[in-house]
Amino acid sequence: MKLAIVGYGELGKQLETLAKEIFDISRLVVFDDIAFNNRYNNAFAFQDFMSPQFGDYHFLVALGYKHLSKKKEIINSLKSNNRLLPSLVHPSCYVSSLAKLEDAVYLYPMCNIDKNVIIQSGTLLNNSVTISHDNQIGQCCYISPGVTTSGNVSIGDCSFIGTGTIISNNISIGKNTITGIGTVVTQSIPNNYSAVGNPIKIFNKKLRLL
Repeated sequence: MKLAIVGYGELGKQLETLAKEIFDISRLVVFDDIAFNNRYNNAFAFQDFMSPQFGDYHFLVALGYKHLSKKKEIINSLKSNNRLLPSLVHPSCYVSSLAKLEDAVYLYPMCNIDKNVIIQSGTLLNNSVTISHDNQIGQCCYISPGVTTSGNVSIGDCSFIGTGTIISNNISIGKNTITGIGTVVTQSIPNNYSAVGNPIKIFNKKLRLL
């Protein structure tokens, strides 16, 4: 497999390691301005990822949680140009045969995906995330380590769910939402809002992510 990674910060390096555990990679290129300016081997300027010379590569989009909207834009652009967007599922994960993972979904070690779950393209689940039955997770979400969702939860596009968040049954979390570390979500959260704490406190603004 020829592999291309768009963005090569810490997340890009993590996805490279994960990909090497799953795929037989014959050639690797990265698109990252810092790596390119530092003359990293096989690095190209960030904007060059759509160049026709890479048309037969498989693409991983490694933009982190501060750039989820940009990640969605890039993934949709790659899709519209018929680029290959594999998902990464670590061998230690459990994924129900009745779950659906779209392209460019990345599952870190020890994730558990129950039946009738739909995870849309570009979403990343970090270590030891548990997604219970009948959940729907939108495009380009970032689900941090140790998150647990109960049944019939929906999470909108480009949302960030902080480490250790617990989400109760039948909860709807809107697009572009943020939950802080250890939040216990017992009520639905609108688009572009944030939530922290136990008991939960909901704010009509987006928290600043560190």
